[in-house]
Amino acid sequence: MAEERETEQTPGLLSKEAMPVFTAFFLWGFGTGALWMARPLLAFDLSASVVLVGLVSAVSAAPRIVGGPLAGNLADRLGRRPVVVAGAVLHGGAAAAQAFTDSYGVFLALEFVSGFGVAVWVTGSAALLADFTRVTNRGRGVALRNTSMRLGILAGPLAGGVLAAAFDIRAVSIFSAATKVFIVAVTWFLIRETRQAPAPAPVESASQAEQPRRRVPRVDVSVFMTRNFLTLSVVTLAVGLVTAGPGAFRTYFPVQAEEVGLSVQEIGAAIGMSGLISMLIAMPAGGLTDWWGRKPVLLAGLLTMAAGMFLTSGMEALLMALVVAGVFGVGEVTGMNTLQTYAMDLAPTEKRGYFLGTWQAMMNFGQLAGPLLVGAIAAPLGIPAAFGIIGGVLLLGAAFLAVSPASPPPGPEDDQPNRDQAP
Repeated sequence: MAEERETEQTPGLLSKEAMPVFTAFFLWGFGTGALWMARPLLAFDLSASVVLVGLVSAVSAAPRIVGGPLAGNLADRLGRRPVVVAGAVLHGGAAAAQAFTDSYGVFLALEFVSGFGVAVWVTGSAALLADFTRVTNRGRGVALRNTSMRLGILAGPLAGGVLAAAFDIRAVSIFSAATKVFIVAVTWFLIRETRQAPAPAPVESASQAEQPRRRVPRVDVSVFMTRNFLTLSVVTLAVGLVTAGPGAFRTYFPVQAEEVGLSVQEIGAAIGMSGLISMLIAMPAGGLTDWWGRKPVLLAGLLTMAAGMFLTSGMEALLMALVVAGVFGVGEVTGMNTLQTYAMDLAPTEKRGYFLGTWQAMMNFGQLAGPLLVGAIAAPLGIPAAFGIIGGVLLLGAAFLAVSPASPPPGPEDDQPNRDQAP
């Protein structure tokens, strides 16, 4: 029966039913890519302070730590679509309001709402994607999701630049909000609900039914008390230190490149090449994840990211900057895609949103701590030394993963893939 339910819930990745899902991911990246360019410029216009611009990024990231588990719980109770729509409405509404404010304080408060909306959307859409995939094609599904978003992120700044030139920078926020309107329409009218109904509760005996019930709210941690989740946690925190939008690498790589004498155009070329390489290898890496297994591909990603960190110490010219950015890009897309796939594998079917929301909160914590940690180390020792230490952390994560017991994907007879209980 479990195999039949899985087949019913998982259409092909390129089927007519699945395409709206990846369209929504593209639209999210399209609006987000434009907003990444506009947000710091708007914040600087309102505050005239580089420090306060950095505060906007921190305020945006903070609510994601608590928003993920909350959104995941709601996704399990209410369904995936309402949560995805709510995240898009919160993020889009906050972005639209930011275009009309002249107060930095109001802008900062709206950024908090926007960050919470991001957490809600990311968690709901991750649960939706996990429902739309199965163990045999999940690696390629995650890769296709990330490729769709990356295409949008690459195109978004171009569209934003055209709008800013034709109108002003505030028009980019309106554009980002408009993409969320399309996401809401696609999600509500073209994507079916994928949440499976919970199993029926056991029939109570007469004596049990007569006893008064006391509803005591509690947090269910049983799904996290496993060896597999411990491994996932260690690797997630290590990867979270350096990856994603405001991660340590993207925050400090341009600074280090400028210190060794590279021009803004050369720095942009290196970052652009890294993004292009990541997009090109995402699908092959996803195929390897499905064919070869999660653990070996994740190990390769961790080792490659660590190599990118260590190579920073030799970055003295454009060629080496291209090598550093390219190596890190390969490691990031391989490691992140496989890590997301592994997390989806471990998520129990009936608590998939809650599990993935909690995992996403751990990733957000690493992404919040990473730039702060690198900055604290770089102040006395320099950026290459800080990157070297973070590379060592990635190696420790790889070592922990290597000695951990292999965790084969769940078979069709088992809907609880994280059943491997810790002693």
